[in-house]
Amino acid sequence: MRLLNKRMNYKDTQHSQLTDSWLKKQGVNVAHIYAGSAELFQATKLATSTLRQHGQLLAQNQADTLNSFLATTRNFKKRSKITQGQCYRVMNIAKQAQRLNAKQSKVKH
Repeated sequence: MRLLNKRMNYKDTQHSQLTDSWLKKQGVNVAHIYAGSAELFQATKLATSTLRQHGQLLAQNQADTLNSFLATTRNFKKRSKITQGQCYRVMNIAKQAQRLNAKQSKVKH
């Protein structure tokens, strides 16, 4: 019985570390995961990945919007005041960058 508990605890620890690592790569602080809506989580992930992957395709104001959004998500008091509209604005910018990237990739081929 003890061996089974040790294995389960080890596997749980491994899975938690794997999840924490993935969240960190997506730009999401593990401590913030439960403080906010699904839209906030998704917008944070999209803002981070868009800046990393398609930052060169963004207009300056779009990049500034994403950067200020991410800065706001890092502050507990400000994060709780983020509206769904702000999240959707970030998601729209990310989608525009993805479309532009797809369009440029299609032209290259």
